[in-house]
Amino acid sequence: MMTNKLTQLVQTYRQEQRCLAGFNINDIYDLHAVALAANELDLPFMAMTYPPVAELNGTYLCRKMVDGFAKIANNDIFLHLDHSTSVDLCKRAIDDGYDSVMIDGSHQSLKENIAMTKEVVAYARSAGVTVEAEIGKIMGRDVVVQCEDDYLASVADVKALYEEAGPDMLAVGIGTAHGFTPTTPKIHFNRLQEIANAVAAPLVLHGGTGIADEDIQKAITMGIAKINIGTIVHTTYMREAHKEIDADVGAAYPPYVMKSVIPRVQEVVLDRLKAVNPHLK
Repeated sequence: MMTNKLTQLVQTYRQEQRCLAGFNINDIYDLHAVALAANELDLPFMAMTYPPVAELNGTYLCRKMVDGFAKIANNDIFLHLDHSTSVDLCKRAIDDGYDSVMIDGSHQSLKENIAMTKEVVAYARSAGVTVEAEIGKIMGRDVVVQCEDDYLASVADVKALYEEAGPDMLAVGIGTAHGFTPTTPKIHFNRLQEIANAVAAPLVLHGGTGIADEDIQKAITMGIAKINIGTIVHTTYMREAHKEIDADVGAAYPPYVMKSVIPRVQEVVLDRLKAVNPHLK
């Protein structure tokens, strides 16, 4: 079995209690901001395209966009397809040179999740592409939690998915949430420890925007080797863009708007990179 550089990196990070930061990017401008921040701290990072971004721009162009920034980066930039519920989109991303894909079957039955993940893993292996799978539910921005157990991954299900489908990384439901939510997300460390004891896979923390720095750092010591950060990036981007456009209605020019947006996004990315890498503070 071919093991690529990314898979080796996250395996090493789990062993060394370190973590790779992944940032959801939408275009060349937020990617520019993330790349500047990572260069400043001399860190690798993962540029993650959510399915609407991959579909709108095309996986081929996303690959070329990241390749351009890779030429001026101090460290590796890994291109990742985030939260794809489509096996076909995962295959397209693999064909177009993505370093990593996530097949998200978490809203399917365990049997179907395993089947989807196995199909993507089999397709990815010959290309040396890393595969992330998900088990358990990650809360969304409109969710008010009634029963926390509904959003925690079953240890038995985690083991079944990992052992039967063979993904390289596992995103597990441990209480975190995507976006800003009406219910404050919190990491269930007991469940995380049980999962970390049950599987050797590098674990992935989704919903990294709303989690306290000390909780992120504790989770890294317990097996989290990759963290996804998105909401703080795109909300900062849009807020700053609106501010610049509103200040010059009718005459706003995209490059001038982005000259103000990029530094603000860079600031929040630097903050999150330092949270994930506290030794750099």
